[in-house]
Amino acid sequence: MYKIHINFNAALNPLNNFVVVNYSYIVVFLIALTLLVIVLVALIVLKNQILKALSKHNETLQNDLRVIVQPKFLEVAVGVEEIVALAIEVWRIEQRISKSAPSLHENQLKGLENSVQKMKRYLEKYDIEIIDYKNQKFNEGLNLDILSVEKDSSISEPVIKETVEPTIMCKGQVVRKAKIILLTNK
Repeated sequence: MYKIHINFNAALNPLNNFVVVNYSYIVVFLIALTLLVIVLVALIVLKNQILKALSKHNETLQNDLRVIVQPKFLEVAVGVEEIVALAIEVWRIEQRISKSAPSLHENQLKGLENSVQKMKRYLEKYDIEIIDYKNQKFNEGLNLDILSVEKDSSISEPVIKETVEPTIMCKGQVVRKAKIILLTNK
């Protein structure tokens, strides 16, 4: 009969070598995994910093482009007083043109009248109305400033002889009263 002698230490020895070798692979693997996580975190942080810097740079570029592309004029609100003064001057120009019409060449007269009409259309856009009372019957209810009164016995009722400055209305409201010379029989 044969005796079988089993050396358990020898039998376990290759297993111990295997376990030791496997532990060293695991340690190397864990170190590599830790380094990989550190590198990934560093890349994510770096990426966020780069994105923030690019976002700030992009915002600066957009502001610069807005400044470059923006029109180089300002929107200025025109005050009522300035428009009223303009309306009075348009009326005065129209009066001067009508007085000098006989001495003007037909083309010149048409050109001047067209210009006055364009200015009047501009005023109409702002609901500005120019009212001239010349040769109209005078009514006590009219909101007018009478500069002088002249007498004429040939008329039966008071008449506005001359408008020195017209009434200017804005959106249906009087903003400047007319200045007139009144012709009366009294």
